This record gives sequence, structure tokens and C-alpha cells, in this order.
Amino acid sequence: MRRHSATRWVRLGLLPLLLLGGCRMPLDPSAVAPEKLPPGTRISTTGTLLTQGQVVRVSDGDTLKVTGPDRKQYTIRLQGIDAPEGKQAYGQVCREKLARKVLNLPVQLEAYKRDRYGRIVAKVSRQGEDVALSQIREGCGWHYKAYADEQEPADQASYAQAESEAHKARRGLWRAARPQAPWDYRARYR
Repeated sequence: MRRHSATRWVRLGLLPLLLLGGCRMPLDPSAVAPEKLPPGTRISTTGTLLTQGQVVRVSDGDTLKVTGPDRKQYTIRLQGIDAPEGKQAYGQVCREKLARKVLNLPVQLEAYKRDRYGRIVAKVSRQGEDVALSQIREGCGWHYKAYADEQEPADQASYAQAESEAHKARRGLWRAARPQAPWDYRARYR
């Protein structure tokens, strides 16, 4: 599993982006005084940023806009899942399922990194439920194995099992004879 150390938050530009304003404090979790973090935000022992926000937009089955405690909006890419693109079969269905789960509701975020498009990759939970795992269970995404090494081993196993079960039960996108993986779709149409 490849985790980002707390000090990499500054280098990645996530800390200033995510809820800490322009603060450039040291980010070793043991060195950060809890009172220096914004309310509801903390650094985990593994160096991930834990916070909360409110979902204000659902772009597709794996991407959200969240307003953070600093009242700024951030684009969040759900960690561990790749959902159908909007123009793909099941793309809009999966976006709507995600919207029903989280739109205009508070969520908890565990941010890991920023992707090449500038989105913050995070595990998102709503009332203790892993939102990406729920999407996979409903047949609204693939376990994104290309990035599985960034997940906790328990999450890797849960996501893989959820995909297998959804496939066997022919839920959501697995109803199609040959569902096209989003990474294949992107390679062909972008």
C-alpha cells in the first residue's frame, strides 16, 4: 500500500487547497497540535487528511463537488472506483444513484492525493457508509485495480468482492452483455 506521508501534503499542494487556507505548518501527525487545525479537520496517523464537507454537485458516478469547512468548493474523485462516463451506458444511471446518496448532504472525507487533473482523491463516507463501495455493490463501477495499492488491504478486498458479487448478480452495468470499462472508453473516445 502506497500512502502519502503527512509532509507530502504540503508538496502536493493539498493542505492549502483542502481546508487549511495558506497554512504551511509541519505535517508530521505527531507534530501538529490539534488546536491548529480547522474545526473538524485532523491528520490521521498514516498522514491522510480527515475532514468533512457538504456535497453540492455530482458530476458522474465517481466525482463530486464538495464545499469544505472553509466554504470553498473542491472537486473530489472517489478513491478505489471507476464509474461509467456520462455518455457511456449506465453513466447517467450511476450518476443519479450517487446523487441520491450524497447530494446536498454532509460527508466525511479521507483525502489521499491530488490526481493529474487536479481533483482530490478521497475515500468518502456518508453516515459511516463507504460511498464508493456502495456504488460498486450496486453495479455502478469497477474496483479501480490500477490504484488498488493506494487502498487499505481491507478496502481492496471489500471492493474486489463487491465487484464480483455485483457481476454475478448482474446488477447495474453488469446487466450488459459486455460492459465497457471506463478506462477503455476514455482511451477510445478522448
